[in-house]
Amino acid sequence: MDSAKDGPQYRLRLDEKIVLLNKKKFKLLKYIDECGSITQASKQANIPYRSALKYIENLENDLNNTIVSTKRGGKGGGGGSKLTDKGKHILKEYRKVDSILKMHADVNEIEGEISDIDVENKIANIYLNGNKVILPLRGNFKIGDKVLILISPDDIFVMLEPQESSVRNIFPGKITSMELKANLVRLTVDLGETSLFVDITEYAREQLDITLGKHIYIGFKAAATAMVKI
Repeated sequence: MDSAKDGPQYRLRLDEKIVLLNKKKFKLLKYIDECGSITQASKQANIPYRSALKYIENLENDLNNTIVSTKRGGKGGGGGSKLTDKGKHILKEYRKVDSILKMHADVNEIEGEISDIDVENKIANIYLNGNKVILPLRGNFKIGDKVLILISPDDIFVMLEPQESSVRNIFPGKITSMELKANLVRLTVDLGETSLFVDITEYAREQLDITLGKHIYIGFKAAATAMVKI
């Protein structure tokens, strides 16, 4: 994702080609699809008509493919514009990326340093409060790299006692805050060196008798994390 004056631009890969699309250009294509007219779409998207034509031209050049099909009308009308299958594909891919980023807008972040790498099993380890965190090895990392671990609050589960399972990343913590957020209960769990947000249902909160100050355990699968070099 790149920044631009009209908002963040998403890098979309289509047929091994990369295009950049921000919300303004997305709206232009969306309105062309809905209105059947570049003129009307440019007004709806608040984009000058000539700029709209230039956006479309640049996207088509990047893809080496037509994304808007235009039919000229006669004296009685009958003209208009519509998105091609490729143009509709761009809308679909933009919506997918945008939805994923919105879902993970308040993702947890843990900073650490890679202490061990198991190349054969494709895992890397960092340490949190002296406890080993097992992470999937995706990409070119080496021992000593400073990394940022990203975990969605709904990928973390809560236990009253550590349990035997395939989940290796289990840590003790203390609940320091609770709030209702989008029909879920958001917990802030203090792990010592850092705090994590955890989302659970009200039913789970009642079943576990979750209260402020309670000591619990949290866990997450290695596959639920993403690791980026910093």
